[in-house]
Amino acid sequence: MEIIIVGSGTVAPRPERRQSCVVVEAGGEMLVFDLGAGAVRGMVAAGLDPFATERIFFTHFHPDHTTDAANLLFAMNYGTDEPRTRPLHVSGPEPFETFWSSILNVWGEWMQGGYPIKTRELPHTCDSPLELDGCVLTWAPAVHRPESIAYRLDGESGSFVYTGDTEYSRSVVDLARGAHTLLIECSTPDDAPVPGHLTPSGVARMAGESGVERVVLTHFYPAVDDGRLPEAVEKGFDGEVLVAHDGLRLRV
Repeated sequence: MEIIIVGSGTVAPRPERRQSCVVVEAGGEMLVFDLGAGAVRGMVAAGLDPFATERIFFTHFHPDHTTDAANLLFAMNYGTDEPRTRPLHVSGPEPFETFWSSILNVWGEWMQGGYPIKTRELPHTCDSPLELDGCVLTWAPAVHRPESIAYRLDGESGSFVYTGDTEYSRSVVDLARGAHTLLIECSTPDDAPVPGHLTPSGVARMAGESGVERVVLTHFYPAVDDGRLPEAVEKGFDGEVLVAHDGLRLRV
Protein backbone atom coordinates (compact mmCIF):
# COMPACT_ATOMS: atom_id res chain seq x y z
CA MET A 1 0.00 0.00 0.00
CA GLU A 2 1.50 3.33 -1.08
CA ILE A 3 0.21 6.67 0.23
CA ILE A 4 0.82 9.95 -1.59
CA ILE A 5 0.01 13.26 0.09
CA VAL A 6 -1.20 15.44 -2.77
CA GLY A 7 -2.47 18.34 -0.66
CA SER A 8 -1.45 19.11 2.93
CA GLY A 9 -2.96 22.57 3.31
CA THR A 10 -6.23 24.22 4.24
CA VAL A 11 -8.52 26.94 2.96
CA ALA A 12 -5.66 29.42 3.60
CA PRO A 13 -4.10 30.05 0.16
CA ARG A 14 -0.45 28.93 0.19
CA PRO A 15 1.48 27.95 -2.94
CA GLU A 16 3.49 25.26 -1.16
CA ARG A 17 0.43 23.49 0.29
CA ARG A 18 -2.54 22.57 -1.85
CA GLN A 19 -5.88 21.87 -0.25
CA SER A 20 -6.68 18.42 1.15
CA CYS A 21 -6.12 15.36 -1.01
CA VAL A 22 -4.48 11.99 -0.40
CA VAL A 23 -4.04 9.15 -2.87
CA VAL A 24 -3.67 5.50 -1.89
CA GLU A 25 -2.51 2.92 -4.38
CA ALA A 26 -3.65 -0.48 -3.19
CA GLY A 27 -4.61 -3.71 -4.89
CA GLY A 28 -4.00 -2.27 -8.33
CA GLU A 29 -6.47 0.58 -7.78
CA MET A 30 -5.95 4.30 -7.31
CA LEU A 31 -8.09 5.54 -4.42
CA VAL A 32 -8.50 9.29 -3.86
CA PHE A 33 -9.57 10.72 -0.51
CA ASP A 34 -10.82 14.32 -0.73
CA LEU A 35 -10.30 16.66 -3.65
CA GLY A 36 -9.56 20.19 -2.47
CA ALA A 37 -8.46 22.99 -4.78
CA GLY A 38 -5.32 22.14 -6.73
CA ALA A 39 -5.63 18.40 -6.22
CA VAL A 40 -5.74 17.44 -9.91
CA ARG A 41 -2.63 19.41 -10.81
CA GLY A 42 -1.07 18.21 -7.58
CA MET A 43 -1.50 14.60 -8.71
CA VAL A 44 0.39 15.41 -11.90
CA ALA A 45 3.13 17.18 -9.91
CA ALA A 46 3.44 14.07 -7.72
CA GLY A 47 3.91 11.83 -10.75
CA LEU A 48 0.35 10.45 -10.66
CA ASP A 49 -2.12 10.12 -13.50
CA PRO A 50 -5.40 11.69 -12.32
CA PHE A 51 -7.26 9.81 -15.05
CA ALA A 52 -6.25 6.54 -13.38
CA THR A 53 -8.54 7.34 -10.44
CA GLU A 54 -10.86 4.40 -9.75
CA ARG A 55 -12.56 5.49 -6.54
CA ILE A 56 -13.13 8.80 -4.76
CA PHE A 57 -14.03 9.07 -1.08
CA PHE A 58 -15.00 12.33 0.64
CA THR A 59 -14.65 12.89 4.38
CA HIS A 60 -17.04 15.86 4.39
CA PHE A 61 -18.32 18.57 2.07
CA HIS A 62 -16.31 21.69 2.85
CA PRO A 63 -14.95 23.28 -0.36
CA ASP A 64 -11.29 22.73 0.61
CA HIS A 65 -12.00 18.99 0.47
CA THR A 66 -14.30 18.82 -2.56
CA THR A 67 -13.89 21.59 -5.14
CA ASP A 68 -11.57 19.71 -7.51
CA ALA A 69 -14.12 16.93 -7.98
CA ALA A 70 -15.69 19.04 -10.71
CA ASN A 71 -12.28 19.75 -12.25
CA LEU A 72 -11.31 16.07 -12.26
CA LEU A 73 -14.49 14.89 -13.95
CA PHE A 74 -14.39 17.82 -16.39
CA ALA A 75 -10.81 16.85 -17.29
CA MET A 76 -11.79 13.20 -17.71
CA ASN A 77 -14.27 14.31 -20.37
CA TYR A 78 -12.30 17.01 -22.17
CA GLY A 79 -8.65 16.76 -21.08
CA THR A 80 -7.64 13.39 -22.48
CA ASP A 81 -7.36 11.90 -25.97
CA GLU A 82 -8.71 8.54 -24.81
CA PRO A 83 -12.32 8.68 -23.60
CA ARG A 84 -12.94 6.89 -20.32
CA THR A 85 -15.18 3.84 -20.48
CA ARG A 86 -14.66 2.11 -17.12
CA PRO A 87 -16.79 3.15 -14.15
CA LEU A 88 -15.79 5.82 -11.65
CA HIS A 89 -16.90 5.14 -8.08
CA VAL A 90 -17.66 8.22 -5.95
CA SER A 91 -18.61 7.89 -2.27
CA GLY A 92 -19.19 10.13 0.69
CA PRO A 93 -20.99 10.33 4.01
CA GLU A 94 -24.71 10.80 4.38
CA PRO A 95 -26.24 13.04 2.90
CA PHE A 96 -23.80 12.54 0.03
CA GLU A 97 -26.46 11.98 -2.64
CA THR A 98 -27.93 15.41 -1.92
CA PHE A 99 -24.49 17.02 -2.06
CA TRP A 100 -23.56 15.28 -5.32
CA SER A 101 -26.88 16.11 -6.96
CA SER A 102 -26.37 19.78 -6.13
CA ILE A 103 -23.03 19.77 -7.96
CA LEU A 104 -24.52 18.02 -10.98
CA ASN A 105 -27.33 20.55 -11.08
CA VAL A 106 -24.72 23.21 -11.81
CA TRP A 107 -21.94 21.42 -13.71
CA GLY A 108 -23.45 18.06 -14.65
CA GLU A 109 -23.40 18.83 -18.39
CA TRP A 110 -19.60 18.94 -18.26
CA MET A 111 -18.96 16.41 -15.49
CA GLN A 112 -21.00 13.51 -16.80
CA GLY A 113 -19.35 11.67 -19.67
CA GLY A 114 -19.76 8.46 -21.61
CA TYR A 115 -18.79 6.25 -18.68
CA PRO A 116 -20.76 5.16 -15.60
CA ILE A 117 -20.43 7.22 -12.41
CA LYS A 118 -21.45 4.98 -9.54
CA THR A 119 -22.24 6.90 -6.37
CA ARG A 120 -22.59 5.49 -2.88
CA GLU A 121 -23.86 7.25 0.22
CA LEU A 122 -22.12 5.93 3.32
CA PRO A 123 -24.04 5.77 6.59
CA HIS A 124 -22.40 7.74 9.37
CA THR A 125 -21.53 4.53 11.20
CA CYS A 126 -19.95 1.68 9.25
CA ASP A 127 -22.22 -1.34 9.51
CA SER A 128 -20.76 -3.17 6.51
CA PRO A 129 -17.12 -2.68 5.41
CA LEU A 130 -16.39 -2.21 1.72
CA GLU A 131 -14.35 -5.03 0.20
CA LEU A 132 -11.97 -3.44 -2.31
CA ASP A 133 -9.23 -5.02 -4.38
CA GLY A 134 -6.52 -5.99 -1.91
CA CYS A 135 -7.93 -4.09 1.07
CA VAL A 136 -10.98 -3.44 3.22
CA LEU A 137 -12.39 0.04 3.84
CA THR A 138 -14.12 1.03 7.09
CA TRP A 139 -15.04 4.40 8.54
CA ALA A 140 -16.29 6.14 11.66
CA PRO A 141 -17.77 9.52 12.65
CA ALA A 142 -15.38 12.43 13.11
CA VAL A 143 -16.07 15.63 15.07
CA HIS A 144 -16.12 18.48 12.59
CA ARG A 145 -19.23 18.75 10.44
CA PRO A 146 -22.38 16.70 11.03
CA GLU A 147 -21.53 14.48 8.06
CA SER A 148 -17.79 14.13 8.79
CA ILE A 149 -16.19 10.69 8.78
CA ALA A 150 -12.67 9.27 8.95
CA TYR A 151 -11.50 6.28 6.89
CA ARG A 152 -9.40 3.17 7.52
CA LEU A 153 -7.85 0.83 4.95
CA ASP A 154 -6.67 -2.62 6.02
CA GLY A 155 -4.46 -4.60 3.65
CA GLU A 156 -1.92 -7.40 3.82
CA SER A 157 0.90 -4.93 4.45
CA GLY A 158 -0.82 -3.06 7.28
CA SER A 159 -3.44 -0.46 8.11
CA PHE A 160 -3.80 3.20 7.19
CA VAL A 161 -6.19 5.75 8.71
CA TYR A 162 -7.08 9.21 7.39
CA THR A 163 -8.94 11.46 9.82
CA GLY A 164 -10.07 14.21 7.49
CA ASP A 165 -10.96 17.21 9.64
CA THR A 166 -11.75 16.52 13.28
CA GLU A 167 -11.21 17.57 16.85
CA TYR A 168 -10.65 14.92 19.52
CA SER A 169 -12.92 12.00 18.65
CA ARG A 170 -13.29 8.74 20.58
CA SER A 171 -14.78 7.07 17.49
CA VAL A 172 -11.73 8.02 15.39
CA VAL A 173 -9.43 6.76 18.15
CA ASP A 174 -11.26 3.43 18.05
CA LEU A 175 -11.10 3.36 14.24
CA ALA A 176 -7.33 3.93 14.31
CA ARG A 177 -6.60 1.42 17.06
CA GLY A 178 -3.49 -0.62 16.23
CA ALA A 179 -3.02 0.92 12.78
CA HIS A 180 0.44 1.37 11.28
CA THR A 181 0.00 4.89 9.87
CA LEU A 182 -2.35 7.64 11.00
CA LEU A 183 -2.66 10.63 8.65
CA ILE A 184 -4.14 13.19 11.01
CA GLU A 185 -5.02 16.84 10.77
CA CYS A 186 -3.05 19.31 12.90
CA SER A 187 -4.62 22.63 12.04
CA THR A 188 -3.67 25.06 14.80
CA PRO A 189 -1.18 25.51 17.67
CA ASP A 190 -2.06 24.60 21.24
CA ASP A 191 -2.34 28.26 22.26
CA ALA A 192 -4.96 28.97 19.55
CA PRO A 193 -7.35 25.99 19.32
CA VAL A 194 -10.30 26.09 16.94
CA PRO A 195 -13.43 23.95 17.42
CA GLY A 196 -13.61 21.08 14.97
CA HIS A 197 -9.84 20.86 14.55
CA LEU A 198 -6.80 19.42 16.30
CA THR A 199 -3.73 20.96 17.90
CA PRO A 200 -0.41 19.14 18.47
CA SER A 201 -1.40 18.01 21.97
CA GLY A 202 -4.72 16.72 20.65
CA VAL A 203 -2.91 14.78 17.95
CA ALA A 204 -0.57 13.27 20.53
CA ARG A 205 -3.52 12.24 22.71
CA MET A 206 -5.37 10.54 19.87
CA ALA A 207 -2.24 8.84 18.54
CA GLY A 208 -1.27 7.57 21.98
CA GLU A 209 -4.73 6.27 22.81
CA SER A 210 -5.05 4.48 19.46
CA GLY A 211 -1.62 2.84 19.67
CA VAL A 212 -0.57 3.65 16.11
CA GLU A 213 3.04 3.19 15.02
CA ARG A 214 3.41 6.27 12.85
CA VAL A 215 1.72 9.66 12.75
CA VAL A 216 1.76 11.87 9.66
CA LEU A 217 0.59 15.44 10.28
CA THR A 218 -1.38 17.33 7.64
CA HIS A 219 -3.92 20.15 7.12
CA PHE A 220 -1.82 23.03 8.45
CA TYR A 221 -2.88 26.62 8.93
CA PRO A 222 0.13 28.99 8.84
CA ALA A 223 0.18 29.57 12.62
CA VAL A 224 1.00 25.92 13.37
CA ASP A 225 3.30 25.47 10.37
CA ASP A 226 6.12 27.47 11.91
CA GLY A 227 8.89 24.94 12.48
CA ARG A 228 7.66 23.68 15.86
CA LEU A 229 6.40 20.46 14.32
CA PRO A 230 6.95 17.58 14.80
CA GLU A 231 8.47 18.31 18.22
CA ALA A 232 5.21 19.71 19.57
CA VAL A 233 3.56 16.33 18.96
CA GLU A 234 6.54 14.24 20.06
CA LYS A 235 6.23 15.71 23.57
CA GLY A 236 3.16 13.54 24.08
CA PHE A 237 3.65 10.64 21.66
CA ASP A 238 6.51 8.15 21.57
CA GLY A 239 6.01 6.83 18.02
CA GLU A 240 7.29 8.14 14.71
CA VAL A 241 5.99 11.59 13.73
CA LEU A 242 6.29 13.02 10.23
CA VAL A 243 5.23 16.40 8.87
CA ALA A 244 3.51 16.00 5.51
CA HIS A 245 4.42 18.02 2.46
CA ASP A 246 2.80 17.97 -0.93
CA GLY A 247 4.19 15.03 -2.87
CA LEU A 248 5.26 13.01 0.20
CA ARG A 249 5.19 9.26 -0.48
CA LEU A 250 4.86 6.61 2.23
CA ARG A 251 4.49 2.86 2.30
CA VAL A 252 2.53 0.73 4.72
